[in-house]
Amino acid sequence: MNAYKNASYVGFVISILGLIIAIYGFSFLLKLEDLDANGIKVKGTVIEIEEKAIYRSPRVKFKTLEGNEYTFISDLDQNKDLFNYTIGQEVEVIYHKNDPQNARINAFWERNFGQIFLGIFGVFLMLFGLFVRWRFLQKAKKYNS
Repeated sequence: MNAYKNASYVGFVISILGLIIAIYGFSFLLKLEDLDANGIKVKGTVIEIEEKAIYRSPRVKFKTLEGNEYTFISDLDQNKDLFNYTIGQEVEVIYHKNDPQNARINAFWERNFGQIFLGIFGVFLMLFGLFVRWRFLQKAKKYNS
């Protein structure tokens, strides 16, 4: 076996890593489906803006239908140039009926960023790994002949 054929296994490993990342990204979809099926939508208020370097996350306070008050920080850290939340702003919140601490802002990017980013990145890695493997196998074939 020549070195190109051995090196082609790097592409295989990259593809497997991409598959794992894509599956992890799509696992967020299952959590989201559970939240949609068992979620209750209420209004919440942005009470604070958490800042981490160039990123910001809103801290939201909401009341459940039973009247209990909860707060949470958005999982989505946004670049300060794209950040569009202000203190006192009213937002729609969805929380799990059995676990009110499992809550998030009911907006497209807040709900879907994890699975979209990890899914696309994972698929890209899989394709890149397959391409690397294919190219090294071509070189190995050329080297052997």
